[in-house]
Amino acid sequence: MYKKLLGIALIFSFTSAVADDLSYNFVELGYVKAELDDDLAGFDVDGDGFGIRGSFEINEAFFVALDYSALGFDFGVDLDQLSAGVGYHGAMTSGADFFAVLSYLRAEVSASGFGSADEDGFGATVGVRGMLTDKVELNGRIGYADLGDGADGTSFGAGALYSFTDAFALGFDIEIDEDVTVYGLGGRFYFGN
Repeated sequence: MYKKLLGIALIFSFTSAVADDLSYNFVELGYVKAELDDDLAGFDVDGDGFGIRGSFEINEAFFVALDYSALGFDFGVDLDQLSAGVGYHGAMTSGADFFAVLSYLRAEVSASGFGSADEDGFGATVGVRGMLTDKVELNGRIGYADLGDGADGTSFGAGALYSFTDAFALGFDIEIDEDVTVYGLGGRFYFGN
């Protein structure tokens, strides 16, 4: 794990100083696909749906982070997830930031004919964002989530965004934990810049 963190940090330490401060004022809409490890269910289970996330600066160092996704899985199983948190960011170089977020988490699973179950918990994420060029942003992160009753784990994520304008970017994201791999493709809209 430490080697992965060191590798990510080294990538961003060599990031060229091609951008102003990174913006934490955005809304992102996208398509989400999840693949559950066959060891978890005993067979392959896939799901997809949509996600919306946003980040809103409170001041120069702190921001609010919100994230919601709704996924439909095989066999009529639906998963809704909500995350609301407060984050801190600080400059590593003129084109790269370190960030950390503490979040409240809520997940609800429902299945046709079986009702639903929900859990509350918390999450913590640390990561880096940086501009590789004036149009390309890369990010990497490590997260921990605890929803109680043994539903906890560590995940690793990475993403890339390409900015078409100062207000719009398209991006790809991947997040992997022990049991699930989640892919995302979406559009990010910046505001207040």
